[in-house]
Amino acid sequence: MSENLEVHGCGVRAAGELADARCDAVVVLLEPGLPPPQALEDFIVAAQAMDKGLDKECAVLKCERVSGQRLVLSPTGPLTDYDDVRSVGEAAAAGLRRAGEAGSRRPLLVLQQSPRWPRAPLVALLAALETLYVPLQIRETFPDSWRRPEALAVYAEGVAAPLDRLLREAVALEAGRGLARDIGGADPERATPLRCAELIRRALGGGAVAVHVEERRSHLEQHYPLLAAVSRCADAVPRHRACVVQLTYTPPQHAETLLLVGKGVTYDTGGCDIKAGGVMAGMSRDKCGAAAIAGFLKTCDILRPNVRVVASLGFVRNSVGSEAYVSDELLRSRTKLAVRVGNTDAEGRMVMADLLAELAERSRSELRPHLYTVATLTGHAARAYGAGYTAAVDNHAARGAAHAHKLAAAGDDVGEPVEVSRLRREDLRSHRGRAAGDALHQAHSRPSVDTPRGHQGPAAFLLLAAGLDSQELEYTHLDVAASAGCFPDAPTAAPLLALAALHGVISV
Repeated sequence: MSENLEVHGCGVRAAGELADARCDAVVVLLEPGLPPPQALEDFIVAAQAMDKGLDKECAVLKCERVSGQRLVLSPTGPLTDYDDVRSVGEAAAAGLRRAGEAGSRRPLLVLQQSPRWPRAPLVALLAALETLYVPLQIRETFPDSWRRPEALAVYAEGVAAPLDRLLREAVALEAGRGLARDIGGADPERATPLRCAELIRRALGGGAVAVHVEERRSHLEQHYPLLAAVSRCADAVPRHRACVVQLTYTPPQHAETLLLVGKGVTYDTGGCDIKAGGVMAGMSRDKCGAAAIAGFLKTCDILRPNVRVVASLGFVRNSVGSEAYVSDELLRSRTKLAVRVGNTDAEGRMVMADLLAELAERSRSELRPHLYTVATLTGHAARAYGAGYTAAVDNHAARGAAHAHKLAAAGDDVGEPVEVSRLRREDLRSHRGRAAGDALHQAHSRPSVDTPRGHQGPAAFLLLAAGLDSQELEYTHLDVAASAGCFPDAPTAAPLLALAALHGVISV
């Protein structure tokens, strides 16, 4: 049996039998081509013969063979060649919710090895663990308004991975995703820049991840002038002041280094190019890129993988007022380039550009470095790929190693899909300076959804601003605007799972 684990205040443990007296319901997932658990096969087959609807909708049956005499059957439904492992995760989440509706507080989830997807048990378990999460502000202010399970037991039959390891790694991933949801989902006042930093300090302090928070205005202006310009207006309000959170995880041995830059815009008004027509609602989620990276470091802190991780998270509020930065303003970047502002609502690339340049400088002394930017950057990514999909854009060096394609394959395995885009010459040309003496044009005046190649272009700006167009450093930009979770849905923490799967943070 595994050690007793805990996530979101709920115990998670292995169960040795389906009639475990400590549980009050058993959840079984029904997948075409996968026989039911052996001890229940005759019962479930007979029930399916009586009611064909059991293959389509979640149901609760009385069964004296299982804990609490409640048997929850949760089907994936028919599966085609175009379905993916998310169908298993969706069935697991639906089954746990249905068990709760039936009155269960201590459910037992049955995991089986899918004939289609090797990591389906992990995906199912992660979906179940996610149902245990309660949003930060509900926990803090309205704790009695949310009913969740008291504990979760897991029974495995025919699963390839050792159950102990599966539970430990899933709990670590969910702990990281929980931190990302806390930061990404909290409102603009609960999650101001410095309060985001405090959440990270509290989650990672005293562990294997070193945390440094830089909030001095003079330092930000000197080292990250583009970020400082975005924050200029907000800095007039003390609680809205910007900060940069630097996180470092170094294992005893490692063969590669990840250098991650995250966009942490705690609220995006659009600045002087103000968001109008109701589209400002939900802009507290503009910090989900930085939130996902913080969650990734939390998972690393628990699992201690053999990969070095260096992260720089820019937490800023893009406010509008007399001190706001404006279109037509000419700024000097960390790399000493003249950057002309074209649209103040394109603040995310400004927040990340100098941080990326700094990590590019540092990467020269790192072992097998790979640079990432992670951001809810453009509506165009959502327009191009639809909800739930991360857009990955490699620079020339990363593309030579097929990095984005490898990330996409890893994401497919764990139910966190990634679509691969490609940088073209037009993307770089669109951000070259236009006026005499300008090196870079920050953004077009139109929204990204109205701009051709509207999510590839910002990746080109970041590439140019950090000087990565002429270096052989591998760099991948991840636009999570469509995958991070739009209000009122919960934040997803994408691309935490894909990164963990690709870079060996998990093994199951």
